[in-house]
This record gives sequence, C-alpha cells and structure tokens, in this order.
Amino acid sequence: MLFRLTKPSTPPGVGASCLRKKFPRHVCQACVSICPVNAISLSPAGPEINDDECIRCGNCLFACPVDALQNLQPATRKYKNFSLVAPFSSVAPSVGELLMWHYLHRIRSVEMEIDNYPGWVEAVAALNIRLREFNAPVWQILSPQPKAVDIARRRLLPTNEVDVQSGVVACGRRARRQAFHGMSEYQLSLDTLQCMLCGACSRACPEEAICFTDGAFEFSSSICTGCLSCEAVCPVQSIYIKRLPGEKSVSRLPYMEKRCDCCQRKFYTFSPEADCCPICQRHTYGMREA
Repeated sequence: MLFRLTKPSTPPGVGASCLRKKFPRHVCQACVSICPVNAISLSPAGPEINDDECIRCGNCLFACPVDALQNLQPATRKYKNFSLVAPFSSVAPSVGELLMWHYLHRIRSVEMEIDNYPGWVEAVAALNIRLREFNAPVWQILSPQPKAVDIARRRLLPTNEVDVQSGVVACGRRARRQAFHGMSEYQLSLDTLQCMLCGACSRACPEEAICFTDGAFEFSSSICTGCLSCEAVCPVQSIYIKRLPGEKSVSRLPYMEKRCDCCQRKFYTFSPEADCCPICQRHTYGMREA
C-alpha cells in the first residue's frame, strides 16, 4: 500500500495548562488517579498518556481542574426521558460525568440489570452520596422495560427505543462549578499569622477565586475547582484547600497597611499588633535595620 486513505487519529495528550507543567512544585495527579487502566503516568515533564493503553473512557476529562487533556472526547451515551439506557460501557462513568448528566439532561435513573454492571452500580451509589451533599434528588436503578414491537412503524422498531436519544455532556471541574453554581465543593483555610499577603495565591489561581479587593483577602467558594495552585505557590504554606461541600459563600479577611519599625518599608498584615514586616521577622540580628 503506497498511502493511507484515512488520516490517523491524533493521540491524546496533556496541554500546557496542566498544573504540573505550570508549577514545578504542584502535586496534582487527578488524571492519573482516575484512569481505570493506568494509561496515564507522571514524568518530570508532567503527565503522559500511553496511546496504546488508553481506552478513551473520558474519565480523566471530568477530573482535570483546568481542562488540560487534549484529543479526547467524553463518552456518548443513550438516554430516554430521564433515564440512561443500554448499551452501557464496560467501564463505569465517573461521578463527575454523572453529575453533569444530572444537571444538563435531568437524568434521575439508570435502566439496567444490576448483576450485569456492578461497576455502574457502584458509580450510582457514589453519585448519590455526592447528590445528598448538594441536597439534590438521588438516582434510582430501574429494571429495563420489556421490548415490544410497534408494527405500525415501517422499521419495526421496539417501542421503548423510539424516543431514545444519544448525547454527551460538558466535561471538567469548571463546567461542574458552572452547573452547580449555587453550591461549593471546596473551602479555603488561611493561617493569618503566617500569611505574608504577597499575592502569589491570587496570581496563581486560574479561576480568580482568590483576590485582594478593598483592603481584604477574598475567597469565592463557588468557583473554586480545588486545583490547589494556591497551595503550590504559597512561600510559607499558610493556605489550605479542603473538600467541604456546602452552599456557596464569599469569605473576606480584612488587612491593613503598616510601616515596619525595622526597615521602615510599608507592608500589609492581618494583625494590628504587627510592628515588623514578614521579611524582617525572618531576619536576625537587625540585618534589615534602616
């Protein structure tokens, strides 16, 4: 054969927005942890996808907090009314994907034989735990409807397949935050005694969930995807993100401007009692005295 009649598909990969590529100290391994066949591994350059091992399940797409996965598509699934229906993938979907089906298509059940798809049963159970955290209606697993033939239709389709549709859902934690914008999945904890108010966390946050405005440190929980970039760049490890579902909120911590008694430079602090800037506090023997 002298040439190919079809263009080979572009192999899956990880783009430049990957947190491990942007921040050398980042410890994100969301895609690695969720891959059911261990097709994603970590290298000094960041995550790498083995094209031969990847089964294109799309689970990694829903786990990545910054939509860094490339040349992959979410699975196409069939649904009727408010139920997902057969055929079902051998690899169960992630909770992140099912949450999007819940919101975008108002799916509330799965029609399947429980004994045939144990992975799906576990996925629905995990989904229901998350839905209860959001105070949302849970899913049910229903027995498949018996197939009856409608002889009035030319193609003699089973009547329970007439209204079956196919579709995909938007993927990624960002899409999930937009869908469930009234709720938050993560909360921030800040050690105000250690924080230097350097602003690194705000500059690193890809969602702009952290900002400094009107003399206050502000955190918007509803748009935080839990990417942990703020933790990765904090020079004094004063900031922590933890998974804590609840209603969305905006936290404000006022700070003030003061002048350092040691170096006479301006600095910002949460404490009215602070007399020295964070840098001078870490120097000994008056090394920075004016």
